[in-house]
Amino acid sequence: MNFWLASANPRKVEQAMALGIWRGVITNPSLVARELAEGRRGPEALFAELIDIAGKAWYQLRDASHDAMLAEAETMLALDARRIGIKVPATRAGLGVLRALRERGVEPMATVVPTATWLTFAVAAGAVMVAPYGGMLQRAGLAAKHEEVARMQALIDAQAYDVLLCVGIYDATEIPTYARLGVRACFVWERDLERYFTQPLVDEACAAFASDWDTIDEARRSASSATPERGTESA
Repeated sequence: MNFWLASANPRKVEQAMALGIWRGVITNPSLVARELAEGRRGPEALFAELIDIAGKAWYQLRDASHDAMLAEAETMLALDARRIGIKVPATRAGLGVLRALRERGVEPMATVVPTATWLTFAVAAGAVMVAPYGGMLQRAGLAAKHEEVARMQALIDAQAYDVLLCVGIYDATEIPTYARLGVRACFVWERDLERYFTQPLVDEACAAFASDWDTIDEARRSASSATPERGTESA
């Protein structure tokens, strides 16, 4: 499964990269606005730093006209077209932007995709990744989020679409659930890292070996002190 970190904070991204599991970072307007509000710089400078740290960063376009979204995409892609990913809201205008970007050799992600039907539109328009918004259906009482993700993945498999769902994780137990459904990408919110990556059973198992490692270290020190220095061996 491909893991993406949902964050726009360079310091926290750099810390999280030590985990060694991330394909890069994925952002939304809320994450970016929160970061830019704390400093005097524009999104271009922020994303230049993010791709330097994480390798790849996804930037979400404003929901606007077709031409305005394309112009915004070009501005961000100018930083590094290989390492800047473009997320396009799957509005009526956004579907056309997905197609225009794909025809220019860009592999875009469609976001704000609530249903399996809407997934088919996004894929037809050229999306290679899709961020499901099944939570909107769940809040509206129309369908459980997991049910709609399952429908989307089943459709991808049935049609042999060359596209990845990238699902937001709201509890660590969702990861194996989505993996069993065949979902191959997800993003984890920066705020949840401490909670997800603290596993008491792992810590307990490692702690059980602590005294054994002390014995090993003591044996290593004893062996080192007992080894004759070169040139002092008996003839």
